[in-house]
Amino acid sequence: MAWEGLRLLMHPVALVLLVPGSWGLTVTPEELREVVGGTLLVQCWSSPQEGPYVQKTWCRQRSPGRCTRLVTTSQPLTAVENAQHTIWDHPKAGFFIVTMIQLREEDLGVYLCGSFNSSQNLINTFRNITLVVSPALITSPEGTSSPSVNGSEQGESGSSSFPGPASPELLLSVQYGLLLAKGLVLFILCVLLSFWRPRGRRTWLGQ
Repeated sequence: MAWEGLRLLMHPVALVLLVPGSWGLTVTPEELREVVGGTLLVQCWSSPQEGPYVQKTWCRQRSPGRCTRLVTTSQPLTAVENAQHTIWDHPKAGFFIVTMIQLREEDLGVYLCGSFNSSQNLINTFRNITLVVSPALITSPEGTSSPSVNGSEQGESGSSSFPGPASPELLLSVQYGLLLAKGLVLFILCVLLSFWRPRGRRTWLGQ
């Protein structure tokens, strides 16, 4: 039995039973939303702790009443981390912090933070969080957003024969050229009109 308890302490993904509340209080489910590649930061509150240290844990609920531990503290004020999870506990202040990095769509699910009783293999739940992970939005130069790099909204703008930054300059050059051409034509017409003057009719007398 002692070896079994030690194995549970060492194994970060041991399946444990859940106690559905802390200090006799009902835990209200929450929903947090993040995007793929983002980071989830969760702060969990507990009663300020004096005396023997009580471990804290972050687990993923697999079925009602059962949870798979993802990361668990070993001592106060010392971060414990693995590839995706980090947990840090300040028992005297009455809180601990959990982070999940490089979120994926498959990380969607129900997560719990709480204190871990290794002798009974139980978790006393402090927070119940439903994590929703959505695809990251891709922002185009025009300021519009699309969940896909190859979206149809970006296809037309991407098929332009002119580079994006040069197009406004080219348009201004064409406009200035047209204005200059019009001005030159008007100038030539004015010069021609100044040389061409209508001659009055001559009246021949005596005939």
